[in-house]
Amino acid sequence: MLSVFQAVSRRISQRMTMPPRCQTVQFNASTSSSSSVNAEEVARFAAASHEWWNPKGQFSVLHLMNPVRMKYIRDVFLRYTPAGGADAKVDLARPFEGKKVLDVGCGGGLLCESLRRLGASVTGIDASSESVAIATHHASLDPMLKDDLTYRSITVEELLEEVGASHFDMVCSLEVIEHVSNQDVFVQNCMDLVKVWLHNCLNRSVKLFIFQPEGLAVFSTINRTPTSYLLTILLAEHVFRWIPPGTHDHSAYVTPAELELFVRAAENSPHNPPNCSLDIVDTRGIAYLPLENKWQLLDSSTVSTRFPLGGDLDVNYLMTVVKRPFKESDTKPVEADSKSSTKVQQSESLAGL
Repeated sequence: MLSVFQAVSRRISQRMTMPPRCQTVQFNASTSSSSSVNAEEVARFAAASHEWWNPKGQFSVLHLMNPVRMKYIRDVFLRYTPAGGADAKVDLARPFEGKKVLDVGCGGGLLCESLRRLGASVTGIDASSESVAIATHHASLDPMLKDDLTYRSITVEELLEEVGASHFDMVCSLEVIEHVSNQDVFVQNCMDLVKVWLHNCLNRSVKLFIFQPEGLAVFSTINRTPTSYLLTILLAEHVFRWIPPGTHDHSAYVTPAELELFVRAAENSPHNPPNCSLDIVDTRGIAYLPLENKWQLLDSSTVSTRFPLGGDLDVNYLMTVVKRPFKESDTKPVEADSKSSTKVQQSESLAGL
């Protein structure tokens, strides 16, 4: 099987032209109003909106993926925000308590409901009003989700214009970037909505600027490689029919290097304070294991034994970006102690998700 894959992979590599979506990305004011909405993609998901909560339907892959994604989000949140500090008192059953979280491209609300059950005050947005209607109806069936879970049919650029920058403690956009237009502007707008805290105080008549907890964003998408074409399009769409043909456009997939370029360009947003830094702190592969019917996070130690068809970032991957009000090379202002060598012990259970 592996030799067959390698032969097919080489064949695809020879025949497929995969020009990078972006060689250099520079933010400018004229692109800030560019829409990320891909009308064809919105219509496709609107037509399938009734399938969102069918665990054996068109979105079954996302149902299986959701617990693994949630564990990843919880872990990076606890590691890279003050919630994970040595002095933090974290209820591991509700680690996002008191935090405002945005899910961009929420679809039927799979991720939003899980985030809310872990304590977050959640806003889910989607360009498809049909998907938002399904998400709203499903949440209404559970009294525990009555408060602090809001769905809106609005684009990320419209929300940014409405609420302003630096509004959410965490912004998530999972399996969305490959379905939008103007991907660089989309990432820019998502990062603009992430909080960067600036507090000032007086200390013996000397004004100090104290930069407090950083906000973060979590993206996930599909890498543009021969392996991803073989698995997500040729096999998933056309051979096994796990998802409808036409769900994915391989040319719209985003490599980790391109996503990093988008993040670096977003540092120059006029919404950011001077010297703002967007630091990519984690990039991790995630793979579907068909024999076990489950998803698993990958790293260099597991990829060869659990996913022999490619590297750990060859198909699906997640990327975490921390928004800081200064660059590492700068002289840092007075900081609250937001990092500690002591890590919070984290429960492996995600019961109720």
